[in-house]
Amino acid sequence: MHWWENYPWRMIQTNLREIDMEDMDAKKYVADLQAFGATVVTLNAAGIIASYDTELEDQPRCRYLHGDTLQTVVEECHKAGIKVIARMDFSKILYEVYEKHPNWAYRRADGQIVNYNGYVHTCPNSDYQQNYSLEIVKEVLHKIPFDGVFCNMSGFLVVDYDYVFHGPCHCENCKRLFKELYGAEIPMKEDPRDPAYKMYAMFKAESTRKQKMNLHRTIRDVSPEIAINGVDYVRIESNSDVGIEKWAYSASSNARIISGPKRDRVVDSAAVDFHGFRYRDTSVSPAQMELRQWQNLANSGSCSIYIMGRLDTHKDISSFAGTKKVFRFHKEHEALYRGIESTAEVMLIHRNMMGRFDHETFGWIRALTESHIPFDEMRHSELKSVEQLSGKKIAILCDAKQLNAQQAELLDAFVENGGIMLVTGDTGLQAAMQKPQEPFVLKCMGVERIVEKKTKLRSSTLFVDGTDKELFPHCVDAPYIAIGEEFVMADFKEGTQRYLNLIGEHPYGPPEICYYTEADMTGHPGVTVYPYGKGKGVYLPWMAGAFYYTEGLQNTLNIMQDVLCSLCGASQIAPELSPMVEVNVGKKENMTIIQLVNTSGVFSNSFFPPIPIYDIELHIPVEARESLLEPKSMEGDDTMLNLPCVHAYNGGTVSVKKAGKEWILTLDKLSAYEIITMEGGVKDV
Repeated sequence: MHWWENYPWRMIQTNLREIDMEDMDAKKYVADLQAFGATVVTLNAAGIIASYDTELEDQPRCRYLHGDTLQTVVEECHKAGIKVIARMDFSKILYEVYEKHPNWAYRRADGQIVNYNGYVHTCPNSDYQQNYSLEIVKEVLHKIPFDGVFCNMSGFLVVDYDYVFHGPCHCENCKRLFKELYGAEIPMKEDPRDPAYKMYAMFKAESTRKQKMNLHRTIRDVSPEIAINGVDYVRIESNSDVGIEKWAYSASSNARIISGPKRDRVVDSAAVDFHGFRYRDTSVSPAQMELRQWQNLANSGSCSIYIMGRLDTHKDISSFAGTKKVFRFHKEHEALYRGIESTAEVMLIHRNMMGRFDHETFGWIRALTESHIPFDEMRHSELKSVEQLSGKKIAILCDAKQLNAQQAELLDAFVENGGIMLVTGDTGLQAAMQKPQEPFVLKCMGVERIVEKKTKLRSSTLFVDGTDKELFPHCVDAPYIAIGEEFVMADFKEGTQRYLNLIGEHPYGPPEICYYTEADMTGHPGVTVYPYGKGKGVYLPWMAGAFYYTEGLQNTLNIMQDVLCSLCGASQIAPELSPMVEVNVGKKENMTIIQLVNTSGVFSNSFFPPIPIYDIELHIPVEARESLLEPKSMEGDDTMLNLPCVHAYNGGTVSVKKAGKEWILTLDKLSAYEIITMEGGVKDV
């Protein structure tokens, strides 16, 4: 077993600046880590600047190596039982190095380099990243006994610290290789509508893969016991920046999507202390940092904080207390978190968005979380086999325009074998719109052909009429559903069930004419259900998730809940609980593990301490095991069930009773976070 497997991961990443090596005190550095209860630390080693005494000519040496050496720091960490990961960054070189090696640089379409504060962007196809960086890695790992390697900003760095996008690399190496492989010129910009873009996306992926393979091989040649980011563990950030949307479920989603349903992938889910690139010394709100840490724990992520500089010289320590609280709790109960697996029956599949905010998927994350429907997440690009959906009852795919034949085939197989596929927006439509004469790629959707894609809609709505109300009970008092600007009109196959009538564009001003007529009823459904094999495909030809994410209407959440529960059969495990609580259910040996995170402190784009929530009822399906259901005789004629043992670990008290086919657990008080164990089995939820 490698050291990182089943390791109690409490990470502190200290991005050491040059000046932090001036008076580095190794013993003090380690003592500060121990005060948090850290078990892993990531610190700067090499790349842009070497934090050690390098012998390589083109590896700039830190000017401030006057304190304890990096080797001494690592040795002191090891004495304290702390693993050390070397942070390296080969995305940029000092301008003086560029002048000696101009062919190492990334170049824009106009041939210009990107020079940011005297550091020049490099290209993954350059000799620097393909070869010289490997010499740096070998020197670092042979000189200093690091336990792991994290390479920052790998791949094609086309955006600078001001978020200026510089486009595809047009260096001579890239132009030559692209011409050799595809017989074409590199596109001037990244535009999915450009026929050359798909080839260029493949080119970038292959170039990055080759560079990473060389890097990984180099590290493995030094030692198989050095953990590699992206292979042995995955580092992902929960961060924020000026002008960037604040995503309340960032840490939860990051941890879920990396750890997987088995919760068996090591996640370094870094909660970033500082507020974006511009304000490296200013912490985000303390409550936000603490919330990120609890969300990490609840979703099998790690306790992890990322700061600039050292702990002892960090001036803004406002986030330290909350982080220490979570680190301390994990340290006290670390065995409890080892080996937890998800029991969720729902899988949410992220479309590929090239790092942008995916409002449609985020809206469904909100709807599932706020409806207390446990779910797992995975990336669209990782969907390779139907076995990845094993144990899932429902799969959700949001507006995934580009769906290849292999993925469509395995999703169809999932439905054919009894699964329920919920798709929204333009899922699979790109090919259908380009070649309308060919069969629709995802058969389980029941789409015969695309009639029209409506855009820039203003007043169109869906109407829940009397025949639909039984299936959409949340919409009885709010029967008009706003849909946003896009809607797909399609012809559907025979046997498709159609719900919700689309009311087309009609006047919304002046007030005297704000009404629709029978002529505005289009007959196009807002929700369809198509029986396919043993399962069914459920289709929303509009962007419910995106509209909910941006507008936050209860009306939108109502229809999403009815689609999830009435049409897809999802179960809410806490139907009366405030939507401001996240609930996750897992299993471990013969125990059920329930975790709750209180998000009531999230208000608009601010994060405050959560408000305590009292008397929470959780409905957990009973597993059909006679040992749990058999009555135990008591005195007189009374009988009682052999109730499972339950325990809360973070200050709450929990009781349990059985009602029908459910265990009902009642938690007296939820502060910021609670974890509950129940000995005995439950059904997957």
